[in-house]
Amino acid sequence: MSNTVEILVVSYASDQVIERLLASLEVALPGAPVAIREHAADASHVAALERLAARHTAPVRVEHDPSNPGFGAGCNALACTSTADFLVFLNPDTELVAWPWSEATPPPAATVIGPVMVDSGPPGEHYGRSYRVRDEIAKSWLRRQPPPPNGAGYVSGAAMLIERAAFQRLGGFDPGFFMFYEDVDLCLRANEVGYPTIIDPNWSVRHTRRHSTDERFGEALEWSYESAVRLHAKHGSPVRAYRAYVTADSVLRASRSLAHRDRSRAGEYWRLAGRAARDAFRPGESAP
Repeated sequence: MSNTVEILVVSYASDQVIERLLASLEVALPGAPVAIREHAADASHVAALERLAARHTAPVRVEHDPSNPGFGAGCNALACTSTADFLVFLNPDTELVAWPWSEATPPPAATVIGPVMVDSGPPGEHYGRSYRVRDEIAKSWLRRQPPPPNGAGYVSGAAMLIERAAFQRLGGFDPGFFMFYEDVDLCLRANEVGYPTIIDPNWSVRHTRRHSTDERFGEALEWSYESAVRLHAKHGSPVRAYRAYVTADSVLRASRSLAHRDRSRAGEYWRLAGRAARDAFRPGESAP
């Protein structure tokens, strides 16, 4: 069959929400093969995924890597074993709402495509045109929503489609990002070699968001910080300025958490503020 599509999902103990994702695929994209890579060490989650796979109406292959190498590395591994023409990366806590393409009318080649995110928070959480330090300040402090990509820009890795050959030419996601910002990095690298980034208004996905990070809030803050430093260093934004911004932002968020009597989150923000401040003013600071 030509113009094939495979759904690729990296899971961390996400079998319960993946059941909803598979159910949505049966309605919106019946017959599409699915590949799931489980990164939790507990094999019971793999067994749960295999039970879901046995009930699904399309082929589902399940892989297990208990070393948990990160989201980007997991996506790369799934892509390496795929034979589909197009890859659709979906987070475990997404649901496919509408799919506009068919075998006769495939997605555009050498293009990074994002969907319209429905019931998934502010639209600007899922896309933008640039990701410099000033863009972070505008979004976090001034509440300005970024414009959607217009050929240049990025879309969220929570729901992203790309031609497999183009993904391979880009070298896949940078595995140096454990979690967060690997999607922005991929899109910016794609733009650099002439691959556009777009939102297709006829493709829609629902995303619950933060399913795998809410219970690991402190770790998620660290992963986000480290990945953002890597992103800014790779793409020419001043890393020291970013660290200073994180210091100030984390102090404000810690104060707000205390005002809401959330001492646990406040403590995590204070820890991040301290780390970012030390990093910003250490001699010879550089990206990790």
